[in-house]
Amino acid sequence: MSLRWKIVIVIVASVVIAVLSCGFIVRHSAASAEDNRMRENVTDQLSDATTIYAETGVLTLNTSVDDSALPAEARSAALKGQSVTIRSQVDGKNVIWAAGPIQVGSHAAVISVRASTEESAELLERIDRAILYGMIGSAVVIGGIGSLVAGQISRRLTLGAQTARRIAAGDTSEKISDVVAAGDDEVSAFAEAVDSAVARLAERLDSEQRFTADLAHEMRTPLTGLVNAANLLEEDSRPAELVRDRVHRLQVLVEDLLEVSRLDAGRAEPVMGPVTVVSAVKSLLTTLRASGALGEHVVIEDYRAPDAVIVTDQRRFERIVSNLITNAVRHGADPISIVVDNGAVMVSDAGAGYPADIIDAGPTRFVSAGGGGMGLGLVIAQGQAKLLGMRLVFRNGANGGAQARVEFPSPADQASAAAEARPASAASADTVPGPHGARH
Repeated sequence: MSLRWKIVIVIVASVVIAVLSCGFIVRHSAASAEDNRMRENVTDQLSDATTIYAETGVLTLNTSVDDSALPAEARSAALKGQSVTIRSQVDGKNVIWAAGPIQVGSHAAVISVRASTEESAELLERIDRAILYGMIGSAVVIGGIGSLVAGQISRRLTLGAQTARRIAAGDTSEKISDVVAAGDDEVSAFAEAVDSAVARLAERLDSEQRFTADLAHEMRTPLTGLVNAANLLEEDSRPAELVRDRVHRLQVLVEDLLEVSRLDAGRAEPVMGPVTVVSAVKSLLTTLRASGALGEHVVIEDYRAPDAVIVTDQRRFERIVSNLITNAVRHGADPISIVVDNGAVMVSDAGAGYPADIIDAGPTRFVSAGGGGMGLGLVIAQGQAKLLGMRLVFRNGANGGAQARVEFPSPADQASAAAEARPASAASADTVPGPHGARH
């Protein structure tokens, strides 16, 4: 339910409660006053009739002596010398009685008079109808006014939410305060606060992206000479092996940084084409085994959709799966499972699982909770998946272990990608970094 209708419901409910409360008080007061008036009338009528009877012996003013319809409690009180008024029903009609003692000859009797309460009941019914109509009218009028006011607030918040979604999608040039009408109220203050927060976050993000790009490019030139020098080490000594290993790791890091900077800048251009998922995954596993990236780890392959074909960039798709597998090797535990079905590829392991921050907000660069790495592997996988229109979901299994699921685009999106596919020769030549990644 929208905020507008919640506000309207609260306003209408408040009006109904207020009108009913006031109506109850008014009706109670009117009913009490009307009851007192009728009792006074029949009491005066009985008093006048008693005086006339005592002087003339004639019953007047609709009075009677020892009326059989008089309630017993009123008769008993009158015989004790009291004058009373009481309500009762006679022939299915509501009446009010006034009764008192009278001497008839040598014995005591009860003189009484009764009056119908129909006029009083009609008056109270008119009051009830007036309260009902007033409640409905007030609810409609005030509810309508509240709907207009709440609609303006809701409309401003809706426009702000739409702008916030565009900002979340990457358009930081948008400002919520530009679409939310200016004013001195909480909505405008909230919009200005959000714009300020977005500006600060955009500055930090730009600074981080510039740092990543500058660091990668500044390191690339001296790294090239270092790689060439390391390759000249022909001896098989332990120091030479360590130098070559560290240079290789540094080269992988620089290439990862360059890949992240290309994704941040939007310069990465996928080369779309039909890809047989199972063949691509099998080829990737062969390469990883040959390079020693899998080591002695147990890898279980489950191809539930052997004929699944998607339209995507094969190199980037393999990079995503490669990073997830390498991440499982580094931070998970055997067995490592790879499942291919019609809609996704899932890589899981039997380790401790993903930290809560990765599951909630996704991977973060330069954040590693152990096991080495700079936290770039999953960042790159997520960026490549977004570029290819895929969805990368991180979660933990019911019995423990990390699960990363690469969900393919819908068939309609794949058909659109196939129609716009361009030849590989027209694509920009991106450097293909090795299959490395870090979970945390």
